[in-house]
Amino acid sequence: MKIKTTQPEQVFIRFKNPRYLRVIRDNTEVIARKMGFAEDQIFELSMAVDEAYTNAIEHSGRVGSKSELEIEYLIYENRLEVSVKDSGCGFDCERLEIPKTLKSLHSSRGRGLGLIRILSDGFELKSQPGVGTMIKIIKYLQSRQRAILAMG
Repeated sequence: MKIKTTQPEQVFIRFKNPRYLRVIRDNTEVIARKMGFAEDQIFELSMAVDEAYTNAIEHSGRVGSKSELEIEYLIYENRLEVSVKDSGCGFDCERLEIPKTLKSLHSSRGRGLGLIRILSDGFELKSQPGVGTMIKIIKYLQSRQRAILAMG
Protein backbone atom coordinates (compact mmCIF):
# COMPACT_ATOMS: atom_id res chain seq x y z
CA MET A 1 0.00 0.00 0.00
CA LYS A 2 1.40 3.37 -1.03
CA ILE A 3 0.88 6.33 1.24
CA LYS A 4 0.21 9.51 -0.68
CA THR A 5 2.19 12.46 0.59
CA THR A 6 1.29 15.84 -0.73
CA GLN A 7 4.10 18.34 -0.87
CA PRO A 8 3.04 21.92 -0.30
CA GLU A 9 3.50 24.63 -2.89
CA GLN A 10 6.17 27.06 -1.73
CA VAL A 11 6.54 30.81 -2.18
CA PHE A 12 9.81 32.17 -0.83
CA ILE A 13 10.86 35.81 -0.52
CA ARG A 14 14.17 37.12 0.80
CA PHE A 15 14.98 40.76 1.44
CA LYS A 16 18.50 41.99 2.11
CA ASN A 17 17.15 45.37 3.23
CA PRO A 18 13.68 44.53 4.58
CA ARG A 19 11.50 47.59 4.10
CA TYR A 20 8.78 46.00 1.99
CA LEU A 21 5.93 45.41 4.45
CA ARG A 22 3.31 46.30 1.82
CA VAL A 23 4.67 43.61 -0.54
CA ILE A 24 4.40 41.00 2.22
CA ARG A 25 0.89 42.14 3.18
CA ASP A 26 -0.33 42.06 -0.43
CA ASN A 27 1.29 38.68 -1.08
CA THR A 28 -0.29 37.19 2.06
CA GLU A 29 -3.75 38.44 1.10
CA VAL A 30 -3.51 37.25 -2.53
CA ILE A 31 -2.39 33.76 -1.53
CA ALA A 32 -5.08 33.46 1.18
CA ARG A 33 -7.84 34.63 -1.20
CA LYS A 34 -6.75 32.19 -3.92
CA MET A 35 -6.85 29.40 -1.34
CA GLY A 36 -10.44 30.28 -0.40
CA PHE A 37 -10.00 31.77 3.06
CA ALA A 38 -12.90 33.81 4.42
CA GLU A 39 -12.33 37.58 4.65
CA ASP A 40 -12.11 37.54 8.46
CA GLN A 41 -9.45 34.84 8.27
CA ILE A 42 -7.53 36.84 5.66
CA PHE A 43 -7.62 39.86 7.96
CA GLU A 44 -6.35 37.82 10.94
CA LEU A 45 -3.63 36.16 8.87
CA SER A 46 -2.53 39.45 7.35
CA MET A 47 -2.35 41.12 10.78
CA ALA A 48 -0.35 38.22 12.24
CA VAL A 49 2.13 38.22 9.34
CA ASP A 50 2.42 42.04 9.48
CA GLU A 51 3.23 41.83 13.18
CA ALA A 52 5.80 39.05 12.70
CA TYR A 53 7.48 40.97 9.87
CA THR A 54 7.47 44.26 11.80
CA ASN A 55 8.89 42.52 14.89
CA ALA A 56 11.64 40.95 12.79
CA ILE A 57 12.66 44.34 11.44
CA GLU A 58 12.43 46.10 14.80
CA HIS A 59 14.00 43.46 17.04
CA SER A 60 16.54 41.70 14.82
CA GLY A 61 19.26 44.02 16.07
CA ARG A 62 20.73 44.57 12.63
CA VAL A 63 20.34 47.65 10.48
CA GLY A 64 20.83 48.51 6.82
CA SER A 65 22.64 46.02 4.62
CA LYS A 66 23.35 43.64 7.53
CA SER A 67 19.65 42.95 7.86
CA GLU A 68 18.06 39.99 6.06
CA LEU A 69 14.53 38.65 6.26
CA GLU A 70 13.05 35.51 4.74
CA ILE A 71 9.35 34.87 4.32
CA GLU A 72 8.21 31.40 3.33
CA TYR A 73 4.64 30.51 2.44
CA LEU A 74 3.81 26.79 2.45
CA ILE A 75 0.47 26.26 0.75
CA TYR A 76 -1.31 23.04 1.71
CA GLU A 77 -4.77 21.89 0.72
CA ASN A 78 -6.21 22.71 4.17
CA ARG A 79 -3.89 25.37 5.58
CA LEU A 80 -1.35 28.09 4.98
CA GLU A 81 1.91 28.20 6.92
CA VAL A 82 3.86 31.45 6.88
CA SER A 83 7.34 31.61 8.38
CA VAL A 84 9.13 34.89 9.00
CA LYS A 85 12.82 34.47 9.72
CA ASP A 86 15.44 37.09 10.51
CA SER A 87 19.20 36.80 10.70
CA GLY A 88 19.38 39.08 13.72
CA CYS A 89 20.61 38.85 17.28
CA GLY A 90 18.00 36.32 18.51
CA PHE A 91 17.02 35.79 22.14
CA ASP A 92 16.43 33.13 24.77
CA CYS A 93 12.85 31.82 24.27
CA GLU A 94 12.87 30.19 27.72
CA ARG A 95 12.81 33.60 29.38
CA LEU A 96 9.90 34.90 27.33
CA GLU A 97 6.30 34.96 28.51
CA ILE A 98 3.84 35.27 25.61
CA PRO A 99 0.33 36.55 26.41
CA LYS A 100 -2.42 34.03 25.64
CA THR A 101 -5.53 36.23 25.85
CA LEU A 102 -6.52 39.71 24.72
CA LYS A 103 -6.93 40.78 28.36
CA SER A 104 -3.26 40.02 29.02
CA LEU A 105 -2.19 42.36 26.19
CA HIS A 106 -2.37 45.42 28.44
CA SER A 107 0.92 47.12 27.51
CA SER A 108 1.40 49.24 24.39
CA ARG A 109 4.76 47.50 23.81
CA GLY A 110 5.61 43.81 23.69
CA ARG A 111 2.21 42.66 22.47
CA GLY A 112 3.33 41.32 19.09
CA LEU A 113 3.91 37.66 19.88
CA GLY A 114 0.71 37.47 21.94
CA LEU A 115 -1.28 39.02 19.10
CA ILE A 116 0.27 36.61 16.59
CA ARG A 117 -0.60 33.65 18.83
CA ILE A 118 -4.21 34.82 19.27
CA LEU A 119 -4.76 35.48 15.54
CA SER A 120 -3.23 32.16 14.43
CA ASP A 121 -4.52 28.61 14.53
CA GLY A 122 -0.97 27.45 15.16
CA PHE A 123 2.11 29.33 16.28
CA GLU A 124 5.76 28.36 16.58
CA LEU A 125 8.68 30.46 17.80
CA LYS A 126 12.33 29.51 17.52
CA SER A 127 15.17 31.83 18.40
CA GLN A 128 18.80 31.47 19.24
CA PRO A 129 21.04 34.26 20.52
CA GLY A 130 23.46 35.34 17.81
CA VAL A 131 21.65 33.38 15.08
CA GLY A 132 18.18 34.88 14.60
CA THR A 133 14.49 34.24 15.09
CA MET A 134 11.80 32.33 13.19
CA ILE A 135 8.06 32.77 13.73
CA LYS A 136 5.71 30.30 12.03
CA ILE A 137 2.05 31.20 11.66
CA ILE A 138 -0.46 28.48 10.72
CA LYS A 139 -3.98 29.24 9.54
CA TYR A 140 -6.46 26.50 8.60
CA LEU A 141 -9.16 26.90 5.98
CA GLN A 142 -12.63 26.80 7.49
CA SER A 143 -14.50 23.66 6.60
CA ARG A 144 -16.57 24.35 3.50
CA GLN A 145 -19.35 22.23 4.98
CA ARG A 146 -19.43 24.35 8.17
CA ALA A 147 -19.59 27.51 6.04
CA ILE A 148 -22.48 26.12 3.98
CA LEU A 149 -24.39 25.04 7.11
CA ALA A 150 -23.89 28.47 8.69
CA MET A 151 -25.34 30.19 5.61
CA GLY A 152 -28.32 27.86 5.30
